[in-house]
Amino acid sequence: MAAGPVHERLDALELVDHHCHGAVTGDLCRAGFESLLTEGEAWPGVSAFDTPAGLAVRRHCAPLLDLPRHAPADAYLARRSELGAAEVNRRFLRAAGTGVFCVDTGYAPHPVTAPAELAGAAGATAYEVVRLETVAEAVAAGGVEPDDYARAFRTAAWEAVRRPGVVGVKSVAAYRTGFGLDPARPSPAEVTEAARRWLAGGGGRLGDPVLVRDLLWTAVDLGRPLQLHTGFGDCDLRLHRADPTLLTDWLHLTAGTIPVLLLHCWPYQRQAAYLSAVFERVYL
Repeated sequence: MAAGPVHERLDALELVDHHCHGAVTGDLCRAGFESLLTEGEAWPGVSAFDTPAGLAVRRHCAPLLDLPRHAPADAYLARRSELGAAEVNRRFLRAAGTGVFCVDTGYAPHPVTAPAELAGAAGATAYEVVRLETVAEAVAAGGVEPDDYARAFRTAAWEAVRRPGVVGVKSVAAYRTGFGLDPARPSPAEVTEAARRWLAGGGGRLGDPVLVRDLLWTAVDLGRPLQLHTGFGDCDLRLHRADPTLLTDWLHLTAGTIPVLLLHCWPYQRQAAYLSAVFERVYL
């Protein structure tokens, strides 16, 4: 990631994970654990332990818990419970050999480690990546008038990126609207009217195309590296709308401003590679 405190350490590090989430801090039942092995929903009669991801866990993770390779799922889960989440996290994170984690703190379906806790468990360094949709939704939840939404959101975003340890921002626009958006910066009147519609519906999940556009342009104004989820995701995503080349016109308008980091990408890795080849500040 093109961020000062991280970049300055690269020559001394073996591995930087520039996009991750916290580690689950509590013990999980079998259903809860299996839900984290897949982006999809549970299928009756099919165990996520029998998927390639589940097989990989039993092959590569089981030995770190003092179990044989391909230990049975029940034995694996019993050993996790015996050791406790904190010890399991410590073993796995230290075995990964990662020196720096850049942690997206905006997604936490389970209680997870904060960046400092993740760093402590790994014996590493951790920085924060601020998810802008989460900032916008917090502004709405706190109570704001439509004509003050734009100011309040920008103020909250600036406060968030100025926190110690923050090195970038993140958007999940691919999930909320897809990338087939009008690339132009919305006018103040457009933002106010969109905020009026959104707030009248109770706020909540930010999915208004005008407000998502405003969010992306706010990211440019913040001047921090911007991570964008692209490509593969769970069934809430419409995959054809997550093709990063749909952002081409926006990337033209914002060229030379902030680094844009395309995350995940599959099955659009060729499209992402193309964008990173033709735009100086686009990365994958």
